[in-house]
Amino acid sequence: MNTTTFTTADGFYEMPDDESRPQENLGRQPRSLSLRAKGIIAFILMVAYSLLIGVSTETQRQNLLTVVDELEKAHRTEAQLLEINTSMARTLFSVNMSFSDDDLASSAIRSMIEVEASLSLLEAIQDRHPSVLMLAGKLHALVRDLAQSPTLSTLGVARATLNELIIELDGVTKNAHAHRLKLLDQYRENYDRITLSSLAMLVIGLILVGAVTAIFFSRLTWDIRKLEAHAHGIVNGNRDAPLPVTRNDELGTLMHAVNRMQQDLRERERHIERARLEQFHREKMVAVGSLAAQLAHEINNPIAAITGVASAMNQVQQASQCPNHGVSCHPGLILEQAKRISAITRQIADFTRPQPQRPELLSLNELVSNTCAFVSYDRRFRRIAMTTELDAEMPAIRAIGDHLTQVLMNLLFNAADALEEMPADHPAQILVRTQALDDGALVEIADNGAGIDADTLGKVFDEYFTTKPAGKGTGLGLALSRELIEDAGGTLTLEAEPGKGATARIRLPLRPPETAT
Repeated sequence: MNTTTFTTADGFYEMPDDESRPQENLGRQPRSLSLRAKGIIAFILMVAYSLLIGVSTETQRQNLLTVVDELEKAHRTEAQLLEINTSMARTLFSVNMSFSDDDLASSAIRSMIEVEASLSLLEAIQDRHPSVLMLAGKLHALVRDLAQSPTLSTLGVARATLNELIIELDGVTKNAHAHRLKLLDQYRENYDRITLSSLAMLVIGLILVGAVTAIFFSRLTWDIRKLEAHAHGIVNGNRDAPLPVTRNDELGTLMHAVNRMQQDLRERERHIERARLEQFHREKMVAVGSLAAQLAHEINNPIAAITGVASAMNQVQQASQCPNHGVSCHPGLILEQAKRISAITRQIADFTRPQPQRPELLSLNELVSNTCAFVSYDRRFRRIAMTTELDAEMPAIRAIGDHLTQVLMNLLFNAADALEEMPADHPAQILVRTQALDDGALVEIADNGAGIDADTLGKVFDEYFTTKPAGKGTGLGLALSRELIEDAGGTLTLEAEPGKGATARIRLPLRPPETAT
C-alpha cells in the first residue's frame, strides 16, 4: 500500500495515498474538468473565435472585392465614354467645317468617315443605352443618305442628330461618373467597416481573453493562498473546520487531500490523546495503589499494636478485678476505628491494583460501589451526600474494568464540580443507580446541581469543549468517556435542564461486540 509520511509533534504519521483509500472516500469528490482540460477548452474557444473573425472578415472582404470589380468596370466605362465624347466632339467639329467648305462632296465624305469612326466606338455601349442605340441608328441612316446625295440639308440633319447624340452621351458620361463616385464611396465605407469590425472583434477578443485569464488566475492564486494558509494552520496545530472546497479540478483534489490529511491527523491525535489519558489514568491508579500499599505497610505495625492494646484493655475491662470496672473507657471503639483504618487502606490498594486491558467478567455493582467509595475521599465530596441504589439481580457483564472505572470517575467528578458551584445552603446530592435490563445493564449518575442549558448540552461531547475555567478541564473527559463506552458496545447519554440537575446514563451490553455470540 502506498503511503505518504508526515512529521507531527508525536513522531511520524503515514497517511494512505488516494489510490489506496476506500472507494467511499474517493466517491465524495465531484468529477469535473481538470486544469489541462480547461486549458484545451480555452484554446479551442480562442481558435473558434479566431475562425469566426476570419470568416466574418473574409465575407466582408469578398463584398469589398465585388465593389472593387464594379468600380473597375465603372472606371473603364467612364474612360470609354470620355473617349467616345472626345471622338464625337471631333466629328461634330469636322461636320461643322464641312458647311464652310466649297467642295461639299469631299467634305461630306470626310464627315461620313469621321461619323462612321465615332459610331464604331458606340458599339461597346449602345446595348446598355437604348436612346444612344436609336440615335446611332438614325445617324447611320443619315450617313447612307449623305453617301448617295450629299446636300446641306442632309448634312444639317446629321449635324443636329450628332449634336443630340453628344448631349445624350454627355448625360450617360455624367451618370457613369456619378456611379463611379458612388462605388468609390461604397468601397471606402466597406473598407472602414471591415477595418473597424476587425479591430472591434480583436479588441473584444483581447478583453475577453484578458478578463477570463485574469479572473481564472486570480481565483487560482486566491485558492492557492487559502490552501497554503490552511496547510500552515495544520502544521501549527489547527484541527478545526476543514477548508471549503470550491473547485473541482486538480487544485480541488489537492484541497480534498489536505482536508483528509487534517481529518486523519485529528483522528490520530485524538487516539494518541486517548491513549495518553488512559495511560495517565493507569499510572495514576498504580501510583495511588503503590502509595496505599506502602502506607498500609507502614501503619500496619502501629495499628497492630493499637489493636493488641485495645484488645487487652477490653479483656481487662470485662474482668471484675479491673480497677476501672464500670468506667466508660471504650476500648471497643478503639478496636473498631483501628479495623476501619485497615479496611480503608486495603480497599484503596485493592481498587488501584492494575487491571487487565481486555474484556473480562465483572461485577458491575462491586465496581460501582468501589469507585464511589474511592472518589468519596476527594475533598470535593466532603459536603456531598452520595447514595447508591444497586440492583441485586444485576448479572455479570464482560467489559474492560479499567475503562468503566475511568468513565465512572470522570462522571462523578463532573457531578461534584457542578455541585461545587452551588450555594452552601443547597443540599448537594449524587445518586448512583444500577439496573438490570433484558439485554444489558444501566448505570445512572444523577446530581441536583444547576443543570445545563440546551445549547451547552449539545456540545458537551465535543472534543476540547469545556465550561470549566482554564487549568481545571481539557474538554476531553466526556468525549473520551463516550468513546470508551461505545468501544464496549454501549451508549453514554446526558440529560439536563437548567435548575434541575443532570443525569448521565450508561447502557452496556452483557458482552462487548467483539465477543458477542
